[in-house]
This record gives sequence, C-alpha cells and structure tokens, in this order.
Amino acid sequence: MARLRPIRFSRSARLTPRGAALAAVGGASVIGAYTSGRPELLYLGCLTLLLPAVAVAFARFRRVGLTVARAFRPEPVGVGYPTVVELTIANGTQRPTPQVEWRDYRPWGSGGNESRVLPALAARGSRAATARLRYELIPPHRGEFPIGPLGARLADPFGLAKGEVAIGAVDWLVVTPVIRELPDTGLAILASDGASLLVRRSIGGEDDLSTREYRTGDAMRRVHWRATARHGELMVRQEEPRSHAEARIILDTRRSGYADHQSGRQGNEPESESFELAVSIAASIALHLARGGFAVEFVETGERHLPPVSPTDTFLRALATLELAGATGEYPVGSPLTSTRPDRAHGSVFAIVADADAATIERLAAQRTGFDLAVAFVVTWRDSRALETLRRAGWTCLPVALGDSIEDAWREVAELQGSRHGR
Repeated sequence: MARLRPIRFSRSARLTPRGAALAAVGGASVIGAYTSGRPELLYLGCLTLLLPAVAVAFARFRRVGLTVARAFRPEPVGVGYPTVVELTIANGTQRPTPQVEWRDYRPWGSGGNESRVLPALAARGSRAATARLRYELIPPHRGEFPIGPLGARLADPFGLAKGEVAIGAVDWLVVTPVIRELPDTGLAILASDGASLLVRRSIGGEDDLSTREYRTGDAMRRVHWRATARHGELMVRQEEPRSHAEARIILDTRRSGYADHQSGRQGNEPESESFELAVSIAASIALHLARGGFAVEFVETGERHLPPVSPTDTFLRALATLELAGATGEYPVGSPLTSTRPDRAHGSVFAIVADADAATIERLAAQRTGFDLAVAFVVTWRDSRALETLRRAGWTCLPVALGDSIEDAWREVAELQGSRHGR
C-alpha cells in the first residue's frame, strides 16, 4: 500500500453542557430584558453570554508548551501483530500543566483512538515535568501509516468550554506483510535425479558428510546406515550444496491480474485482498529460501520497486508500500520475464499469481524451460484455461484461497513433488 497522508488536524473548541446552559440563560435574560423592560436583565444576559464566549476563546487559542516523542516497539511490525507505542511527553514551560485527556491519532477507523488521561506535569526543570505513556496498536493492513499527532483536550478553569490541540509531529509506522515460517520440507532446487532437497556439507565427520534425521520424502538411497545404527533411528546424508542453489520468485504486480482490486477504496484499506495474500506468499518463500542459503531473485511483473531480498529489513520495508502497477499488454524487451535460459536449466522458480493476463501466462510458460523446478501458487483463480496452460508447460500449480494456510500450501507442494519423483 502507498504511504498515507497524515490526518489534517484543525484546532477546535466547543461548549460543555455547563457552558451551553449558561449561554442559554444569558440568551433568555436578554430576551426577557426587552420584553419586560427591565435593563438589569440585559446586564445579566450580556455577562452570562460573555463568559461562555471567553471560555471558548480560552480553549481555542490557549498555548500548550508540551513536547511529544514517539517510538514503536517493535518497528517495523507485521500485519496483525501488536506493537507498543511509547510516548514521552514533557512540559517545556515554567507553569505546571493540569490533568488533561489525550488521544493519539491513527488512520484506522475502529479502536485505538479512545481518550486517556495525561497526569498533571510540573514546571520545566522538575523531575515531574515528564510523563511516559504507552499503549498497544495492532495494525490491520500492510502499509506505511501516520501515527499522530497527539490530541490534548483542554478546558477553561470553570469548565464552560473544551478545546483540542495537536501536540507534536506525525511518526510513520511501517507495517510489513504477513510472513509465515515455512516448514523445512526439503523443497528447494531440483537435483539431477529429480530430488528437490538442498543438502549441506558439515565441517567434519565420516566421509566429510553430516547427517540428520530421516524426513518423509527423503530418498532411501541417501540413508546413512552407520549413523542409523549409532543413533537407533534412520539418518540421511547431507552433502555439499550445489553451486546453482538459486531461486527466482515471480510476483504478479499488475493491476489487471487481480479481479478484486478496488479503484475507489479508502486510503487505509487494501487495494486487493488477493494481492495481499500473494505478497505474503511471495515474501514468506523468499525469506525462507534466503535463510536456507539460496541466491534469491525477486521479480515483479509490473514496474520494479523492490530491492534485493538481502538485507531483509530493507526488503521488508519496501514490501510494506508495494502497490499494484497499471502495466498491461506485452512485456518490454529486457524484462526478466522476456529472457529464458535454455542453456542452463537449473534452480527453482516460484510464481505467485491470481487472475493473470494472457501476456503474463505466456511469459510464465516460457520461463519453465529455464528451471528444474517450477511451482505456481494460484490465488483465487477464476480462469481454468490459463491454469491448464501453465500445467501443460510443466508448472506445478497449487490453488490457494483467501484464508488458506501458507504453511500448508508449501507442505502440499513438497508432497506433490515427492510423489511425482517417486518419493
């Protein structure tokens, strides 16, 4: 999602019930003065009307010498996970401040904007001139969101009017997509015998090989019998990783590829629920493979906005503001999807698409020849013909619906690959 505009805060003031009642008495007195011919009622009415007017001006234009510093723990934060907002509020004047109500503005429409109480602060220079407050936020969407300014509600000494003033600046909270810890299924690159297991060399040991516990899907030919006898359970070899441990992640970022995109959406709502799931799947796979030692190339079908997967923090921050692109039609020359690798078919390619257009399906089908393993995660697919095109090209296609578990989808792909290669 794009970076949202900060909330425009306009300072305001209004009468309290007490002030409104006093104004009503004043108005009635003025009317009574003219109807009864009693001038003393006119004086009383003017006075009772003047007091609420002065109170409103006091609440509206009163200067506040408070400063606010805001921090998020943690930051960035993932969608649906809590972050603690820490506020340090200090009195920068020589006068103590009274107890006031406050709220921290943020763009979500429900919860979190309720008023809280800021205790009275002593004059500047005192230890009691600073207050530290904290509250919890759970962001519902991916994006970069403005938090603040702090709104403080002020009242006149007689409680006739209340005003709200903005204190401090806006701070930006980066909310990354949902990242799932994918299970270690062994699905990675396709070796010459069709196995999809990335294996590693240990520092030492028999035949310079390390071993690990047997997992469902491991080939029996890789069982290390001496280690099995020593440990009392099946153990398999972990060999040296192949130099072509590389993977390409293709994420469809074209707006035409998501039938549920909302052009007239509110700024704090996702443009497409399908796209949000696609981003989450792509990011989870990319980080899973990167942690496993793969050289991961992340490709967008629209204009390129994302940096390399490593360093992870920079990549996640860029994903927070990734938007659908308006690109349509054929892919330009030089695009990663227009180049194939017939001379070196190795590594893995993972595509995450939804209602991809014909040009994207055509380029994905052509990409299949350049990789040993090709898997397409298809989000809320509506065109079965395009799906069959990918399958005929050799892609393993797995439909993923909104609400499905990404971990289960990853596990299911590994099972499909294992059964295909007799595992």
